[in-house]
Amino acid sequence: MLKLYHWWSSTCSRRVRIALAAKQLSWESAYVDLSKFENLEPGYVALNPNGVVPTLVHDDRILIESNFILEYLDDVWPETPLRPEDPYERARMRIWMDRFEHVLHRNVNVISFIRQGRYKRYEHLSEEEREAAVRKQPTEEKRALLADRLRNGISEEQMAYAEARLAEILDDVEETLADRPWLNGDRMSLADCSIAPFIERFEANGLERLVDWNTRPAVGAWWARLQATQAFRTAYSFKAPQ
Repeated sequence: MLKLYHWWSSTCSRRVRIALAAKQLSWESAYVDLSKFENLEPGYVALNPNGVVPTLVHDDRILIESNFILEYLDDVWPETPLRPEDPYERARMRIWMDRFEHVLHRNVNVISFIRQGRYKRYEHLSEEEREAAVRKQPTEEKRALLADRLRNGISEEQMAYAEARLAEILDDVEETLADRPWLNGDRMSLADCSIAPFIERFEANGLERLVDWNTRPAVGAWWARLQATQAFRTAYSFKAPQ
C-alpha cells in the first residue's frame, strides 16, 4: 500500500503527485497542513526528521525527499517509465533534478517567503513566541534560516539575486528544449515532473519576466504541453480543505 503525506499547494508534493498520476498508481492521501505547522508536530517529525512534505510510506517503509521518492516510484513500478533508457540522458535527468532541488527550490523559497506572505505567520507573535517557533524547527539549518529571516527579513538585493538564479536555470531549460519536446527526449521524464510545480510558483509569485514566453518560447510550449497532460491535471486537482 502507498500512502503519501503531502499538502495541496506544496511544490514538492505536486511533483510526486504528477509522477503518481502518470504511473496511474493508487495511493492513500494524508494532508499535512503547513499553514498550521502540522509538519513540525512530533508525530510527523518522527516520520520525516526534516519536517517537510512529502513523505511516502510503502508497506511500512518510509521514504523522504521528493526527488528520491520519484526515482523509487520508477524503480518499483517501471511499467510506465519516467526515466530515459539512454544512460547519458538518465544522468542528465539526475543533473536537472539536482539543480531544481538545490538551486531552483532554494531560491524560489526566498521569493515565496515574501510574495506568498509566509512572513505574516509570525508577525503577530511575541519575541518569546518567535524564539519558540525557531526552536521548533527540526534541524539546525532550518533554525538558523528562520531566525535570520525573522531578525533581518529578506532584502531587495536578496530577492533580485534569487530571481537571477531562477532565470539562469530557465535559460538552460530553453536551450535544451529547442530541439526536443521534453527535457530528456521524446517523452516526459522525472526531470519534467520535478520542475513543473516551480513554473506554476513563478506565476503565482508574479515573476512576470520569468514567465514571459515570448522571451523563452520553447519553455512556454513545453509548459503548455505539460499542463495538457492528465497527470498534471490530476496532481493539481487537490485543493485546500474547506
